[in-house]
Amino acid sequence: MSRRLSVLLLSTWLAAPGLALAGDLTPEQIARMRSDEKAALDRVNAAHGNKKSSEMSNAERRRLIQEQQQAVQGVRDQHGVSEKDYARQTTRMGRKQTEAVEAAAKELEAKKAAEATKSQPGGGQEPGEIQVQQGFDDENPVTLEEQEGAAPSVEVGIPQDEEVPSEEE
Repeated sequence: MSRRLSVLLLSTWLAAPGLALAGDLTPEQIARMRSDEKAALDRVNAAHGNKKSSEMSNAERRRLIQEQQQAVQGVRDQHGVSEKDYARQTTRMGRKQTEAVEAAAKELEAKKAAEATKSQPGGGQEPGEIQVQQGFDDENPVTLEEQEGAAPSVEVGIPQDEEVPSEEE
């Protein structure tokens, strides 16, 4: 075997795993990357006061753009994908692949929303569940929310008055 052929085989053997990784991004991975990029860009914009570009000077605008590029590159590095590979794959995606990425993004947002509601106090309730807060005592509960389209509740009769101590006692 000649030296040139062995070097060629060795270089293709070393380059093949990188090529395989770059072309095998799943729609879920792309959706996760896009979500992480959006979050990183939102953090950078918030750090600059969410100003419009027309409200900034040239130096501020330049600094903002550099920080946005660094944030996006940090997300790509975190996911182990180069800018070139990401751009190559996203431009070659067809309609079906684009729809799969959008569906994965919606699923990811739904998961994040579900986690956010679970982490909030009282977030583990079902959407149709009515939250009841106890009133002054256990006999008179207070309803905070009623279901839409439900008939109004009507109390019949005169409320019973409790005995009020007289001033003479």
